[in-house]
Amino acid sequence: MNRSGIARFVLLVVMAVVVGACAVREQRPAGAWMDERQAWFALHSVWSVSGRAAIRDGQRGGQIAFDWQARGDHHRVHLRTVTGGRQWFLEFEPGHAELEGTDIDRLVGPEPNALVEAAVGWAIPVMELSDWIRGLVAETDGQVEFARDGTLRRVSLDPWDLSYQRFDDVEGQLMPARLEAESPPYRVRVVLRAWDWQATNGQLD
Repeated sequence: MNRSGIARFVLLVVMAVVVGACAVREQRPAGAWMDERQAWFALHSVWSVSGRAAIRDGQRGGQIAFDWQARGDHHRVHLRTVTGGRQWFLEFEPGHAELEGTDIDRLVGPEPNALVEAAVGWAIPVMELSDWIRGLVAETDGQVEFARDGTLRRVSLDPWDLSYQRFDDVEGQLMPARLEAESPPYRVRVVLRAWDWQATNGQLD
């Protein structure tokens, strides 16, 4: 093959790669992602995931490991410090939350965020994370940005800005694996692993 032939071949390869990359981009109508996620979790309302959250408030920083289990709207979260051996057990559902663990009596309130902050010392948006870690976010024009494969990339949910940095294919379902939430001065980085779920068809005993 002469030089001109090689050049044409290289050009064709480059064009094929570019066209292929463009073909990956999924044009999604407003609300499609949320509708799909809500429908999928309605059919798989029993789920669990493990992970870590790194929290900073502009001056201090720390890490919390967690094991999260959900059964419909009822959530059970085991929180523990990465160092120091402190741990807490949180249960919450709409309108009610309970927390117990290291250095605290049993705390009860209408929502989990204030209880976790009182125990852990960090403003962790636990209630919001129950949706964010599943990729459940409201879509409105100008607030949501998708990656080339159609997955979420950035979301603005006042006062939080979310960045979805990686999704993993888990048994054919794309699940969040790494995300970051920022609301100055707070920044929460979350790494997720060991996703598991149960098909329930929306029905719970």
